[in-house]
Amino acid sequence: MKRSRLTLLSIAICAAILALSGCGSSVMSTSHTQSSPPPTVSSAGLQTDGVAANRWLYVQFSEDMDPSTINSKTITVADSSGTAVPGNVAYFANFKVAGFQPNPALQENASYTFTITTGAASDQGVHLAAAYTQQFTTRASMDTSPLTVEKVTPSSNATCVSATTPITITFNEGADVSTITSANIVITGPNNTPIPAKIGYNVANATVTLTPNAALPTGTITVKVSNVADAAGVGMAAPFTWSFSTACNGGGGGGATTQYTAPLFGGTPPTMNGQVTIDTAGNTTIKLNGAKNNSTYTVQFCPAVDKPIGSFRDPDCFDVTTLSTDSSGNASSTVMFPKTGSWAGDFQVNDSSGSTIYMTYLSDTDTSQTYMAVLLPETMVNGGIATPRTPPAPLTSGTASFANGSLTVTVKGALPDTEFGVTESGTRFIYTSSSYFLDSFTTDASGNGTLSTALDGIGGDMFTVRTTEDLGYVGYISGFIIPQ
Repeated sequence: MKRSRLTLLSIAICAAILALSGCGSSVMSTSHTQSSPPPTVSSAGLQTDGVAANRWLYVQFSEDMDPSTINSKTITVADSSGTAVPGNVAYFANFKVAGFQPNPALQENASYTFTITTGAASDQGVHLAAAYTQQFTTRASMDTSPLTVEKVTPSSNATCVSATTPITITFNEGADVSTITSANIVITGPNNTPIPAKIGYNVANATVTLTPNAALPTGTITVKVSNVADAAGVGMAAPFTWSFSTACNGGGGGGATTQYTAPLFGGTPPTMNGQVTIDTAGNTTIKLNGAKNNSTYTVQFCPAVDKPIGSFRDPDCFDVTTLSTDSSGNASSTVMFPKTGSWAGDFQVNDSSGSTIYMTYLSDTDTSQTYMAVLLPETMVNGGIATPRTPPAPLTSGTASFANGSLTVTVKGALPDTEFGVTESGTRFIYTSSSYFLDSFTTDASGNGTLSTALDGIGGDMFTVRTTEDLGYVGYISGFIIPQ
């Protein structure tokens, strides 16, 4: 073979370098320098009340992993004797999640160890610094209950929502990661225009985060969740849909709409002396009529609280605004409610000595009063005023209103074919002797239902809607939402 002079010269130079170094051919190899820290398991998706034996077991990594290193050799589950159990291993790259699905299901009331070996590596080729292990115990029953939506942000019917705010959906239990897709979680804007978004999921708290690719358009934004299953493969019983608005006029033009209004009563016997009104933008208007003239009053809001046996919680009231009456004892003030979120409770008007003179109240003998409030899941109000055994899903919509001596309660998107009872509370303590059962109604197959009934004479402007099968379960309470 004939070689060029340049090739021969290059070979001669390389030979000289090898001879001088004494390193042999190994001088031609390169060593790998680790350019990033080793990956870690950032969170695990195991049930805190005992793992159902038929569920996927999920872990989430701190960074993207090399899918070829996530397999049945690097991810194992062993019983108490150390014997590996059969199962399927999968990697969900969109969420940096690895999963193990036992096949067949694990034994109930048994102990297991979940292990990820150092064979698992990031997509940069960096392996776990040490094996990850987690011990867990299965519970006494399989998972057969459907997945439900427990909480959403922004809240339903919220207005003035930032166009760049993330959208979150929290489920009542861990989801089947393979069902968290853009086909099952759809965002639409005005005129039903699809809005693309990046989907994130946290296996530790079962929360989906939707980050729109661009700022949300002005108007009503609707999110529909359907066909998402829990980690045992049990799907939602029905789709869940809610809406909010990036506009500050309620999204429909013509100004924000009223979401809450309640009369102010004072004196003995109680006499109506004013009104509190809150619109969907959070503007709060308080009016007094016939109070002490040329006087200053402080308006406070006192959150509803529960009073279950053996405990007592009494959140502090907080100031909303001040009122200064004129020479006729009349006053009016419109301010933004001072805190965002979902609220239920009583407004009270205090004089200069701190005594409560007027408070929101309903009387079944005064037909001139007007009352209306939206129904909110109790676990979303005031940080959760009680802890039901099964948290209710947010309603598509729900209201409680009083006019012409009749209370009307309407729900849409509640549990289908379920009997609900309505309770009126005479104070802001919803679990006391001053709370009374009014009447019941049954939802249809779509979870919609309406009740019209009379009050029982005790007064009070807080209403709860709960399933009649379990009187310790309170689903919804009348209140209002203040957007962020």
